[in-house]
Amino acid sequence: MSELFRAAKAATMIPGAPVIDDAAIVVSQGIVIELGTYRHLAPTHCGPVTDLGDVTIAPGLVNAHSHLELAHLRGLCPQGRGFVAWVEDLLTRPIFDLDPALLDTALCELKRTGTVMVGDIATRFAKEMAGTLEASGLFFVVFAEAIGEAVPKKSFIPQAGYGRGILSVAGHSLYTTHRNVLCAAKAEAGTRNLPFSLHLAEHDDEAAIMAGEPSAFLDLLRNRGRLLDFTPPRKRPVQHAVDLGLLDATTLAVHCVKVTDQDIETVRGSGATVCLCPRSNHYIGGDRAPWEKWVASGAPVCLGTDSLASNHDLDLYAEAAYFAGGFEGDLSLTDLLAMITRTPARILGAADRLGTIEPGRAALFSTVPATIIDHFHQRRRHESI
Repeated sequence: MSELFRAAKAATMIPGAPVIDDAAIVVSQGIVIELGTYRHLAPTHCGPVTDLGDVTIAPGLVNAHSHLELAHLRGLCPQGRGFVAWVEDLLTRPIFDLDPALLDTALCELKRTGTVMVGDIATRFAKEMAGTLEASGLFFVVFAEAIGEAVPKKSFIPQAGYGRGILSVAGHSLYTTHRNVLCAAKAEAGTRNLPFSLHLAEHDDEAAIMAGEPSAFLDLLRNRGRLLDFTPPRKRPVQHAVDLGLLDATTLAVHCVKVTDQDIETVRGSGATVCLCPRSNHYIGGDRAPWEKWVASGAPVCLGTDSLASNHDLDLYAEAAYFAGGFEGDLSLTDLLAMITRTPARILGAADRLGTIEPGRAALFSTVPATIIDHFHQRRRHESI
């Protein structure tokens, strides 16, 4: 039997479609089968009706970048002291000591705040994280992180099958992952038609390492026996990623903080999707990507929370509210919602199930917080004065 859900407004995120007032969504077996206004759909509906009240609903949220392996580090890592100090502290922590109870708490937080899918980076426990996410009911892409100098003899991606997600591969960074490893990882993802993720242009030390300039972070890594034979390409991170063939329409480029106007145009031209993690960047050292330029560029942009070692929570609506509150320029509610629904669903390969509210998609909804709605109402009133 079908069920009708009623809400004051529905932001369906179907490209070009307006917000529906007094919205009605008819659902059968977990799939949207009809969409419209309550006035038009209610008279012919024979099943139960659930009135969600005076709220704006949107598709379930897609968190494009998380590190759930670090869920046990919530509140333990230093804030505002910069990337090198943050990493130095992180390396003193039991990074890979998974705590099942705290991981479960993190997963419950994701679901409670409207997230239905994550793009999660797994440095060591890819199959375990995928199994945990599968059991949680969340959709997922778990990216097995490629790091170091050795190309694996068989595959970067563990062999396993899941009903709600997939395993893929990510490059950790341009300096901690050998260029041959990065290229091989990207090639494997491409051969399998899978998304590929890469931390890119995250902080000043990355740019310095790439340019062959002095770097406290490089010194830290070499003191730990890493990057002893690293040869700097003497290029900006974005250009080096392009030259290695890492940026294309299946790439999720994460952070993209330290970029020039030319870098932005290069990424846009590559077709890659940019994942901004505003609160994580601020938590670590107060850095801020050029949000306005990324949005204006026309490159696909989405948001991620990053890890609980560098953020206070995994609430994607809190991330969106922070972004909207600090954005200096034209940004609509639809633009913002696309960054946490339709755009990340597409790059993670789930656009046929998630990211929009329309017939044939999963009946998974989120409620847009009143604070976000009020922000855009106040913005419109201010602009009309």
